[in-house]
Amino acid sequence: MSECRPNFIVIFTDQMRADHMGCAGNSAIRTPHLDRLASDGVHFTRSYVNNPLCMPSRATLYTGLPPRAHGVRTNGIPLDRRFPTVPQALAAAGYDTGSVGKIHLSPFTLHRALTPPPARPEDFPECGRFWREGALGHVPTPYYGFEHVELTIGHGCGVGGDYANWLQREHPDTWKRLQEGALTPSPLGAEGCAAVAIPDECHHTAYVADRAIEYIGSRPASKPFFLQCSFPDPHHPYHLPESWVGAYSRDDVIPPVSRPGELDDLAPFFRRIYEGSLQLSGRIHKTDMPEEHRREILAYTYGMVSQIDHHVGRVLDCLERSGLADNTVVLFLSDHGDLMGDHGLLNKGPFHFEGLLRVPFIWRCPSRFRARQTDALGSILDVAPTILELAGEPVPEGPASPEAPGQAPAWPGRSLVPLLAGESDGVQESVVVENDEDYLGLRLRTLITATHKITTYTGHRGPEPYGELFDLANDPHELHNLWDSEQTLRRELVEQLHYRLVETDCALPRRLSHA
Repeated sequence: MSECRPNFIVIFTDQMRADHMGCAGNSAIRTPHLDRLASDGVHFTRSYVNNPLCMPSRATLYTGLPPRAHGVRTNGIPLDRRFPTVPQALAAAGYDTGSVGKIHLSPFTLHRALTPPPARPEDFPECGRFWREGALGHVPTPYYGFEHVELTIGHGCGVGGDYANWLQREHPDTWKRLQEGALTPSPLGAEGCAAVAIPDECHHTAYVADRAIEYIGSRPASKPFFLQCSFPDPHHPYHLPESWVGAYSRDDVIPPVSRPGELDDLAPFFRRIYEGSLQLSGRIHKTDMPEEHRREILAYTYGMVSQIDHHVGRVLDCLERSGLADNTVVLFLSDHGDLMGDHGLLNKGPFHFEGLLRVPFIWRCPSRFRARQTDALGSILDVAPTILELAGEPVPEGPASPEAPGQAPAWPGRSLVPLLAGESDGVQESVVVENDEDYLGLRLRTLITATHKITTYTGHRGPEPYGELFDLANDPHELHNLWDSEQTLRRELVEQLHYRLVETDCALPRRLSHA
């Protein structure tokens, strides 16, 4: 077992936009530690999720498969444990594997009418109800390949799991305040914005960093490790510890982008989401609100990001002190973004705008990567094959060598190793995104190229097909939908989308024989 195999730390945030970092050109937000990480690593300015929801995106990262292959098409579907995962492959290869914070490969809540009667807590160890009722006190391991798990469940001031048990045990007075209601809504009354009467050191963001630092410090020098450090924020509701409230005002933030009449050029359900209630994965209330409320939401979100940045800095400092930084691959990313008021919309749902699809994507390993910023296309689908190649391990179920020249790889993502090493300027010409809001009858498929983006809808009940087509080179804010006006280009991109969907289809399970 080679001692030079790299360690891995995947630092995950939840619902963070790519442009909410100073290194991404945002002059209003303070993220010095993420900026340092970017300057020392490879910073992708155009990296995308393959599904803009938590569970499908996270399942893609760890299985190396698109949602239509691993089956987690939308939130609320647990990942089938028979699928091989990156942590499983690394654990089998001799790595220590750990996760602190959010995992979300199994639902947080269970519909009693749909789950098997009775639902066993050990089958749904991320369900908050089982923790609150005392049916679970830890996650049975290994869990999707993680041998060590310290879990957070949920968002805002009601985060549960191991974190809640720790807070109740170590800081009972703070726990009691939270149970009695420790929220102070923002003076403006913007949706979900509130201060939490909790010291920063007791907040779940600090807890995740603390547990990651403890994990790094306890690793034996002779054994490589893979650690997921996963923060529940800056996901809504926008709850900040009191010490971070006021870090930004609504006059500080970069305002959302939109134009008058924009909804007239988009699919009909956009207006319904803006003007009324519609059950989505992420929200139900209308997004029409005063502009100052949107800015207040941004100010609180900036505060959440800066808080995360502070604690990411602590983790990076620990890595430096341990002497492990030079041979540790650090990946910073998010499972999806947030509209944050762009186009009059908030949070997530069946809309494939840049604010929701494009995420932070920074890779650092000083001994292996050539630091720079790149506009090459990348996606979460590419993470799994990249990590396993860096670890010197084969893709699970993939043969050591193909049986024939045209045999498709077991995982459809592209390894980014040539790009990270500075040997290539890019590994793919397009990225595919899929999104099933099946209870709305909507199935979205999107192709993103260097210059354009096209989104098609299947399942709507209309006389004519509708969709979006944006010229990203000349309209980076996606304010002018060209779906109707550029029909020749539309046909060309739909054809490219078709071929790319087939290219990224699953090649598993492998055949056992030819007969």
